[in-house]
Amino acid sequence: MPWKKNFDVDDTLRKAGEAFWTHGYEATSMQTLLEAMGIQKGSFYDTYGSKRDAYLRSLEQYLDERFGAFETLAEGLSSREGLEAQLAAIRDECLGAEGHRGCMIANCALELAHDDVAAQRIVQRGFERHRALLASQLRGAQAEGQVSATLDADALGTAILGLVLGMRSFARSGAPAAAIHTLHDQALELLER
Repeated sequence: MPWKKNFDVDDTLRKAGEAFWTHGYEATSMQTLLEAMGIQKGSFYDTYGSKRDAYLRSLEQYLDERFGAFETLAEGLSSREGLEAQLAAIRDECLGAEGHRGCMIANCALELAHDDVAAQRIVQRGFERHRALLASQLRGAQAEGQVSATLDADALGTAILGLVLGMRSFARSGAPAAAIHTLHDQALELLER
């Protein structure tokens, strides 16, 4: 009869994700990971398999939770207002106390995705999901007459995603707040063409 876990698997995985997001995959030692998760080594390996498996699962969890938050943020707003609210939330996060962590998906793109096919797939899915969300919001704003119908929503979504990733990278690198504000403002300016 298998023993019953005395911890919440998803919540403990979320704690692992916080450690990975803060320190990066390579710099997060097993000791740091176990302390962050509040579990013993045997429970870790029995539940999550390996450090890499836990990392990939926490990356998927991060991706799902982030997009859930973006969708909730846009509820009750016009498409353009939802897009602007999302950009403002990202800017504010970049400027906040946790901004130095950047984006867990972008961090993975820089640290692991070039050598790890599974990580690369998650990163590509995350980038595409965000680009598609931005393009959808832009198409909605076009239909509502809030953004020019002559703009290519897919291309513009890609450009805005690039600026968002720039904000996240600037925040992680300790760039001045003015640089993050500039990228945010440029994303909004693209909507005025």
